Amino acid sequence: MRPLDATELLHVWEHGLNQPPLQQALILIAAACPELDPGAVTKLSIGVRDARLLQLREWMFGSLLLNTAQCPQCGERVEWEGRTTDLRRQAIDDVDFAEKSRLEVDGYQLHFRLPDSTDIAAVMASDQSEGNADATVLIKRCVISADYKGKTCDLAKLPEHALDALSQKIEDLDPLAEIRTGLTCPECSHQWDVLFDITCFLWVEINNWAECMLRTIHRLASAYGWTESEILNLGPVRRQLYLGMVNR
Repeated sequence: MRPLDATELLHVWEHGLNQPPLQQALILIAAACPELDPGAVTKLSIGVRDARLLQLREWMFGSLLLNTAQCPQCGERVEWEGRTTDLRRQAIDDVDFAEKSRLEVDGYQLHFRLPDSTDIAAVMASDQSEGNADATVLIKRCVISADYKGKTCDLAKLPEHALDALSQKIEDLDPLAEIRTGLTCPECSHQWDVLFDITCFLWVEINNWAECMLRTIHRLASAYGWTESEILNLGPVRRQLYLGMVNR
């Protein structure tokens, strides 16, 4: 994995415009991880994928995350912050996962894998309408094999308590698959958890950066007659200095 330069980031932004968040995440990872083929990118677990997005964000915009949420109790706007470095420490160790991909619960022996982007896409495309049903579909897709007291078990007939135990196991193994932050409202003291979506958060930043960069290119090209590639090849400090002289 490697950082993206200005030209590559603009290309990624253009390619990802009007795409759903899942595709935007895959486009970013594919660009930053040329060593992976497209199939391998989609097969990264959600937590591993998002850990790479956190690393990419750190390279591009720094480690500090500033975000806001609305209190569900009183509607107060709450600001909160975190750091990509703290979140990335929770990422799964790929090397150790093979030893942890089995679960025994009440006589059931489950061999499983972690959810990936293809699973998310399949659930989103399904006709399920209830959130719990969607979660069940997702978990069942991750079961490679199931035995009950030594005999092969029909995946469709796995009891709910076994699926719940597997869901918790997967959550423990891949904590970055669902990043939650505990908040307290300064107005009414209500406490709740807010879900942090690194894909949407990062894409907003990339979109803002791209729009600002295009305006910079327009001004410098108009003032000096430089091409887009010549302007993008300038370092960010030199671009800003030239822009400052144009704006005087």
